[in-house]
Amino acid sequence: MPKVIVAGSTGVTGNAVMRHFSRAPEWEVISVSRRDPQIAYPRTTHINADLLDEAACRAVFGAMPDVTHMIYAAVNENDQDIVAGWADDAQIRKNVRMLANIVSPLVEGAPGFRQVALIHGLKAYGSHLPHITTKLPFRETDASYKDLNFYHHQQEYIAGKQSGRDWSWTIFRPGGTIGVAIGGNMNWSLVLMVLAALCAEAGQPLPMPAGDSGIFEMTDSDLIADACEWAFASPAARNEVFNMTNGDVFPLHDIFPILAEAFDIPLTEPRPVDVAGELAKLDHLWPAVVDRHGLQAPRDLDALLGATPQIVSAWGESMPPERRLMSGLTSTIKLRQAGFHGCADSHATIRKFIDRYRELKILP
Repeated sequence: MPKVIVAGSTGVTGNAVMRHFSRAPEWEVISVSRRDPQIAYPRTTHINADLLDEAACRAVFGAMPDVTHMIYAAVNENDQDIVAGWADDAQIRKNVRMLANIVSPLVEGAPGFRQVALIHGLKAYGSHLPHITTKLPFRETDASYKDLNFYHHQQEYIAGKQSGRDWSWTIFRPGGTIGVAIGGNMNWSLVLMVLAALCAEAGQPLPMPAGDSGIFEMTDSDLIADACEWAFASPAARNEVFNMTNGDVFPLHDIFPILAEAFDIPLTEPRPVDVAGELAKLDHLWPAVVDRHGLQAPRDLDALLGATPQIVSAWGESMPPERRLMSGLTSTIKLRQAGFHGCADSHATIRKFIDRYRELKILP
């Protein structure tokens, strides 16, 4: 039976991967994260591990001779300043070290190891750097920004480690990933959903941003999980990098009418909106929401949202024409030609994850 390790299993992508593979009886699944998982998945084993601790990683992962695959969705963010951390040399070194600390003992100690899938993102193309002009559409062959984030450094590491060996790697670069996580630092959708829930609790309308919306491409985390299983079976995925998105484009302001409908509240007239500021005005109501609805979510909103409110400003901004494509447009033709054809409607994806958070009793 193939055995897959999911590193970073409590994040937005990690949870989707855990949900997917735990439902596949032909797979044995090991969850790895620094934090205890707050969402339970059947038929899985969990290991608490700090991937920055080389000795501990060697002791744990060097003693797993039957592991055959790994999905690496772990990331270390500077939660004091997430955006600054994306281009920080110390953060780059940390993230490369984390990958090396788990890959090295695994591939050396597991003779049947076959493949690792790394989950990266569009920061590989400088999408996080408003002071530079990115080349559109984003294509996998563009390495212009290789020194500005850790993705390219991790790619260099994994390609070098694999060279001449009989296992392989695949890198996915999704954009704007939406999924389920508690306490993550990159969970933009939950911040906006919680804002809508708090507006409903306060009996007030949801703010509707004015002006021209930014436009981006979203990736359903369930698609990423599907793509990982495809990559493990497809020779066309070996030692390749693939962009992936839902396949449509999404104006950021479109989420506000969806949220208003889902939480049965009106929208304000369009006005300037600071999402983090609006959340801060209402966050004192969250414990009452948890108690009144019997939620399984933390009563501490910081524990629920992590540092994500730092990065949601774009959702409420009015974008000048030159910034409307602030996170770019992505070519996904390489992935489709290789044989993966998954896609999703982004408006439906948002509604799906509102429902999933409710099923898990994280949202009212």
